[in-house]
Amino acid sequence: MKPISQKVFWQTFIGSSIFLSIFATYQTLQRVAALDIILWRSKWVFLPILFTLNIAAGIFGLWRLSLKDGTHWTEKLEFNSTGTLGKLLGVILILFGFALTWGMRLFLFSGILPQLMPIFWVFLWASLIQTLGLKLITGYKWYTLFALTILVQGLIYQIYGHLTVVSEYPFSIGYSEASRHYYASLFFARSLYESRLPLPFLHPTRYFLMSLPFLIQDSPLWFHRLWQSLLWIGLTAASSILLARRLSLKGWLFFVVAAWAFLYFLQGAVYYHLHVCVILILAGVSVRHPWRSLLVVVMASIWAGVSRVNWFPVPAMLAITIYLLETSFAGKGWRYWVTPFAWGSSGLVAAVVSQFVYINISGNADIRTFSSSFTSDLLWNRLLPNDMFPLGILLGIALVAAPLIVAIIQMARGKFSRLHPLRWAALFAMLLVLFLGGIIVSVKIGGGGDLHNMDAFLVLLALMATAFFAEHVAGEHEPNPAWGQIPWPVIVAVLLVPLSFALPHIGFFYQYDPIKAESDIQKLQLAASEAVNKGGEVLFVTERQLLTFDMLTNIPLTPEYEQVELMEMAMSGNREYLEQYYSDLNNHRFAVIVAEKQKFIQQTKNAFVEEDNAWVRYVGAPLLCAYKPVEFLSSTNVQIFVPRPSQPSCKNPFSE
Repeated sequence: MKPISQKVFWQTFIGSSIFLSIFATYQTLQRVAALDIILWRSKWVFLPILFTLNIAAGIFGLWRLSLKDGTHWTEKLEFNSTGTLGKLLGVILILFGFALTWGMRLFLFSGILPQLMPIFWVFLWASLIQTLGLKLITGYKWYTLFALTILVQGLIYQIYGHLTVVSEYPFSIGYSEASRHYYASLFFARSLYESRLPLPFLHPTRYFLMSLPFLIQDSPLWFHRLWQSLLWIGLTAASSILLARRLSLKGWLFFVVAAWAFLYFLQGAVYYHLHVCVILILAGVSVRHPWRSLLVVVMASIWAGVSRVNWFPVPAMLAITIYLLETSFAGKGWRYWVTPFAWGSSGLVAAVVSQFVYINISGNADIRTFSSSFTSDLLWNRLLPNDMFPLGILLGIALVAAPLIVAIIQMARGKFSRLHPLRWAALFAMLLVLFLGGIIVSVKIGGGGDLHNMDAFLVLLALMATAFFAEHVAGEHEPNPAWGQIPWPVIVAVLLVPLSFALPHIGFFYQYDPIKAESDIQKLQLAASEAVNKGGEVLFVTERQLLTFDMLTNIPLTPEYEQVELMEMAMSGNREYLEQYYSDLNNHRFAVIVAEKQKFIQQTKNAFVEEDNAWVRYVGAPLLCAYKPVEFLSSTNVQIFVPRPSQPSCKNPFSE
């Protein structure tokens, strides 16, 4: 990497602080107004004052740096490592800067100011304090230490955040969190429920990975939560390390690229079961070994085929990208495309066949459940900022992808001729295909709450950008030509954007009242046991993990109508499935139903309004028509329902 001048470093830092100050001021004033706080009479008045001072001082600083003698004071900030006292002060500054971000987030801002920009502003200045501390200890360049400070803290935030859900809390932490552990248990249904049950139709490979702790007999729920956290951390880290290793990076550059990739992948986030494909491709594909690579592509595609329909072409496209980046076109003509065609066609066929095989062995009687996404509504308004995702899909993916795209353009500027035009066309065509595919999946009802449906696009873009950065791209006339440098402001954007997704992970571990939770477990046990003793069925629409992990005993599992499954059928309008659900409700098939609090009235605004209305119309209102709530669990949003005494005369939702 080309050395960064002191002037550019400080100009970029000051500019970033001004940018964050402007948006932090806006979010603070917006939040204060929403809480009906009189700003000038509250402690929060100091924040807009600080942000305003930052803007004013920053503008003055940028003006001074623009003058001919403006770099004089920045030169004084360049010094070598200091003595023992200086290094001790450096350690203190590092610890203080680290504690400052956590303290402000956890204790000052807490639930009053959860918005991103104010804490991001604190983080930026705290990182500069820590960089000064490292400077006192090591004497290295400011830009190097600043980049390392950002990356290390980002790693801590993301790893910590994924561990905060590890809890003994018996109920679901958020919507359907514990349902995932039930679906994972289906791979061991014979031993857990003494019957063979259909395998999951949604994300089978994810639930397969989650199921592995069931190999340990009587493993508790908290251990399964820990395992899923380790899947997020471990598989993301494996992809990141393999990416850096594939680029033949050494020393601190290896760490920088691997750490950055870890944070970058978790922006979307790229789900850990997709990382299995990424790991196989990065570890096994080699342009020097096309037949071995073909086998790896087929293996990864089989995994993708069982995972999700929109992942079918992803392993082959990643492998083809590696081929295009590392293989020159010169002198090959049409033969150049034989290998990509073989990998692409074989991978796609393997994915299609693997899904067909899984569908037939899964035990699901209604195979249309596997194609539910094809009949779901498209909600194009989710491309724009909305209550569910304030950035919106388009602005969100632009924020994440733009720094890398600009970096590629900067590195290739004036050097586009080093790659044949067809290589450029193929690379950007695959990016475009994955981008458009991610957009379509994101706007389907049930999606659009974050960028996880853009995962394949994000992975391919990272592979391209890092290859150019590491000069691991073959030219037409030289094996590893030198590419251009990335401007420092672009590098800062590449580093800071992933931090905007990592900072919200600063929080407390999940807390709950164990006495209330235990009381609710006893209520459920009593109601369910009474129903079973009278020969009735108990339906757990939600909280089936209580049966999976034996927190409720001697209650047979009713496999139909789990919450996630019902939601998918409601969103896709699976009439045959839902008509059977209505029939079972109207006939009072179940003596007791355990479900979240239901309502008759549909929403007109707020997050996930379309999903909520689909649930109310097709699931919740019919349930309330035939059943009434008799008990509310105080530690969770769950109620116990029993049949209404009179025969229900519920309106069929499909008649509306």
